Amino acid sequence: MTITMGPLQGQAMLDALFSLDQYSLHASPPFQDKEEWMAMVRERKGVTCHAVLEDDMPLSIAVSTAMTQNMRGQLYPASGIWGVATFPAARRKGYCRQTIASLLTAERTSGKVFSNLYPFRESFYENMGYVSFPLAKIAKFAPPALAPLLNLETGGEIDLHPIGASYDLYREYLTEMRLYTHGMAIFDFGDQASANRNTLWLAQAWFGDALEGLLLYRIQGDEPTKFNFVGMRFYYQTSRARYLLLNWIARHIDQADRAELWLAPTEYPETWLADIQPNMESPARAGMSRVLDVEKIGGMQVGEGRFTAHIVDKLCPWNEGIWQFESHAGVLQVAKGSSADCELTIQGLTGLVAGTLDPQDLSLRGWGNPSPAVQAIQRAIFPHVIPHMHEVF
Repeated sequence: MTITMGPLQGQAMLDALFSLDQYSLHASPPFQDKEEWMAMVRERKGVTCHAVLEDDMPLSIAVSTAMTQNMRGQLYPASGIWGVATFPAARRKGYCRQTIASLLTAERTSGKVFSNLYPFRESFYENMGYVSFPLAKIAKFAPPALAPLLNLETGGEIDLHPIGASYDLYREYLTEMRLYTHGMAIFDFGDQASANRNTLWLAQAWFGDALEGLLLYRIQGDEPTKFNFVGMRFYYQTSRARYLLLNWIARHIDQADRAELWLAPTEYPETWLADIQPNMESPARAGMSRVLDVEKIGGMQVGEGRFTAHIVDKLCPWNEGIWQFESHAGVLQVAKGSSADCELTIQGLTGLVAGTLDPQDLSLRGWGNPSPAVQAIQRAIFPHVIPHMHEVF
């Protein structure tokens, strides 16, 4: 018996991923149609796969796809990890952790600075350096609550197409949105093939020549007048675009008796209109992120201040050591340091960078020991901000 670990490519990757993915991440038996599943995965670009094998049998596997992510106004190479699976007989032997460590090493070598995922269990990935982002929101309401908007003059017009025909425009909008949305990551290679299946509508809010918002949705159900209007993306740059898109949903009052909108954690739909009374839910999982390469996080927009920290990162040892974090004209600079003002785990640093943690949280979570004076500096450099990842994978 020989245990090996490393990258998989081509058909070897597809075969290993299919067997472990289907058993671990889907209801079975039966498995999905293998050729159909492989055709879908082949369409994905920018994919890296690492696995642990016993002889030629895959025991554990993890896959990542290249992304670009906004962190405090700066764009960084990043990755989204998915397809993490381990065969039952190989579980609780450390193989999953070894696989992810191997994958992250390769990602760092290729220049990635941040790593993102959606966990099956947050505490498992937290122990590997990941920190939870705020949950997205799902607002559920009755479309008739939007009826007052039918008489509202917002200007502009809705242009409606199946997603396949407007996919390039959709990607352009997301790329622009990423420039000003903290935490937002989108895959470097879009999936035109999936878009061409046209399972979604794209409603575009135009004001003259300016695209100011969009709504990606489908209408679900089996009974006319009792459909569910499901908006998976609801993005806008202006208030008038938001109300124009809500007006569009209102125009489905006689078609759908339910509506739900998937929203960023920064949204508060209860304030949009009197009597909308949304029932708020959240997806089952929050996205998680971690700093993958401390040395390369410089360039983001920060407040004034300077501190040094001894970084502890057991999964990615290249991050360990003393680092200096200093703002120059509002831009973060990172360099090796000689003496530390405090200790931070990689979780602690990630929480500060992402804006999800206050420095006082660090000692309470076991992620650092900054003094009150150092906490004040960290709070000034990394003020609270709410990240929104966008991609779900």
